[in-house]
Amino acid sequence: MALFWSLAGFECKKMLGRKRAVIALALVILLGLLSVYGTLIGKGSYADGSGGIITLSGYEEAMLNRKSKEAISGRVLDARLILEAAEAYRQEPRDPDTGMTAYRYIEASAKYSGIYRLAGAALGIRNREDFANLSPELAGQFDSLRCQSWEQALESSRVGERMRQAQQEWLKQAAAPLIYTYSGGYDRYYTIMFSTAMMAGVAIAILLAGLFADEYATGADSLILSSKHGKGLLIGAKLFVAFVVSLSLILLLAVASFIEAVAVWGGAGAKGSLALIANVFPYPLTIRQAALWYSLCAVGACLLFAAVALLLSAVLKNAVNAIALLSVLLMLPIFITLPAKAPHWIQALYHLLPTNMMLFEHTMGQYAYALGGLILPPYVFMPLFSAAAAALCAAFAYRAFKNHAAG
Repeated sequence: MALFWSLAGFECKKMLGRKRAVIALALVILLGLLSVYGTLIGKGSYADGSGGIITLSGYEEAMLNRKSKEAISGRVLDARLILEAAEAYRQEPRDPDTGMTAYRYIEASAKYSGIYRLAGAALGIRNREDFANLSPELAGQFDSLRCQSWEQALESSRVGERMRQAQQEWLKQAAAPLIYTYSGGYDRYYTIMFSTAMMAGVAIAILLAGLFADEYATGADSLILSSKHGKGLLIGAKLFVAFVVSLSLILLLAVASFIEAVAVWGGAGAKGSLALIANVFPYPLTIRQAALWYSLCAVGACLLFAAVALLLSAVLKNAVNAIALLSVLLMLPIFITLPAKAPHWIQALYHLLPTNMMLFEHTMGQYAYALGGLILPPYVFMPLFSAAAAALCAAFAYRAFKNHAAG
């Protein structure tokens, strides 16, 4: 074991000592630590109601929004609260001369933006004007309509009966009346974690693309493969270091992003229902549990991406070509949206691409997976898939380099 650790230490120093690795890590860590504060940059202007203008920094505006939204936390999200929000939108203050939003907006109607988003999605309301004129009758149907919309989505999905029954059971557990909770820190974390994981992916591609390819380029592969431990311990040490460095990087960025998000926007709402988050399937999870599962999915996606990088490095024998292909694999899913009528299995497979597993909406999406006799939600299946696929890619990378005939 002492020899293995010595080889691992040597490989780690060699990997991190490359100029491109130092630059990539420095940029990614710096951007990762600063990206949390992106929305706090800049200023906003509001009419003060007497002809003047109030200018707020991004941070000041965020803190006012946080304070106003925390004031209505803990209330049942029912017709009374929805109509209260509609009334605030109806009386949204604006300057009569300029039409500029008044400063009082932040405490008047902005605090109800979460109510507007949830109620609008359930009640089929498309714009602020329609929400402002919401009828009491429609508001009273909020609970039934939000559950009904998901039930209809399940009925129209082309899946097997066992999977549909599992999804309906999850839906029943999340059908209880909602308690509105401000969860700004978690909301911000869900948003920035995608960009954080993507930046980690860029660094992983640069770090690992040359792990085997650089040995080919310098001719060191023939020396390694002819050495006493070149076909065993040394290759294993390379793979070990690659995964440890990748895991350390994504964990560092994820933990830092979460701490920073909670420090600015607060950690309230941890025990709130996942059903309070729009555009996700209402699994019976709390917001804190969803954050933990999502983090696990993002970490798994980065490790799978690292394994693919190792395989391409071993097979392509050229670091530049490997980086180019890894960049395409990482970026292309951002620009591709499958048709809504695409079969369930195609959607489910597409969501298993590393980039898609970094998206909160996909890890908490409707597309479940069958594994043996179990029906698993995506946030459970994705880490399992990442681990299995990463192990397979690593094994192929090991074999590709080990069996390489230099020359």
